[in-house]
Amino acid sequence: MDNLQVKYFEQVKLAIPPYQNLAQSIAEVLSITINEAYKKIRGNSQLNLQQIIKLSDHFGVPFIYKPDQLPTVSFDYLSVDQEIPNMLLYLKDLHKNLKQIQKSSKKHITITTDDIPLFHFFKYPELTCFKLFFWSDSAMNTTTKFDPSSFDEEIITISKQLNEIYLEIPCTEIWAKDTVHGTIEQIRYAFEAGYIDKDLALLIIEQVRYCLTDINMYAISSKKTIDPEHTFNWYNCDVLGSISYLVDYNGSLACYNRFNTFNYLKTEDRNYCEQTKNWMQSLIKKSVSFSGQGEKHRNKFIYNAFAECDNLVKEIR
Repeated sequence: MDNLQVKYFEQVKLAIPPYQNLAQSIAEVLSITINEAYKKIRGNSQLNLQQIIKLSDHFGVPFIYKPDQLPTVSFDYLSVDQEIPNMLLYLKDLHKNLKQIQKSSKKHITITTDDIPLFHFFKYPELTCFKLFFWSDSAMNTTTKFDPSSFDEEIITISKQLNEIYLEIPCTEIWAKDTVHGTIEQIRYAFEAGYIDKDLALLIIEQVRYCLTDINMYAISSKKTIDPEHTFNWYNCDVLGSISYLVDYNGSLACYNRFNTFNYLKTEDRNYCEQTKNWMQSLIKKSVSFSGQGEKHRNKFIYNAFAECDNLVKEIR
């Protein structure tokens, strides 16, 4: 229990702003002295059930216990209806999580994906709105045409902020060989089904090209901004099993697994995250590097992606 309690307070410390004193915060929530709060943080004084509930509710950090003989993993799940109006809630939650990572003194995100990581296309309004529209049930259950101007301006603002925050977080991205293909097919389907007209389809394709050009520039310099700490490592792997985001910040690990197109399951279970980290490292060993000196393979990948864009442009025209 003592070890669990100490680890719990380590998670609480990560959840509060750096300037906020942990012991003082605990004392205020539990209505105890700061001295008693320090004892509980060190594990010298045990929390009771009511105190655990109070702390979990206040800080939004669950106290997780599992018997050693049961290899279970607990996940957090953001339940968002797949409707465009509720995309704002999804983006706000994403913004909160990414901002917390950005504030950490040490951080890194590793991604395995068969779709362009969403943070990249958040730079481009029409492309952002198109992806959110396509991910929603609207693209399947309505005859309404896609209209970027119908999206709340706050969605565009938060999306751009997410892109800017992501650029300042060191990352490693491992892409499947057909990562760009999915977005191209979504645009083709939307055009053929009548959800987007010719001009809008061509604009969205153009923004996909801009997005890929950005990523190519990041890879050439192995960084996403002029700051050398904002590193970018890009790999291509033919063998990918899932879309996963592994966040390493201040010595803690968190894993986000994508499902149902855009939703995700989050866990900070140490064993699960360590296994995911080892799996990602093994993928990198099987991958081709696109960053820095990987010019030959990177240029081939970008050329093929641009060729797909050009072919769709010809079809549309």
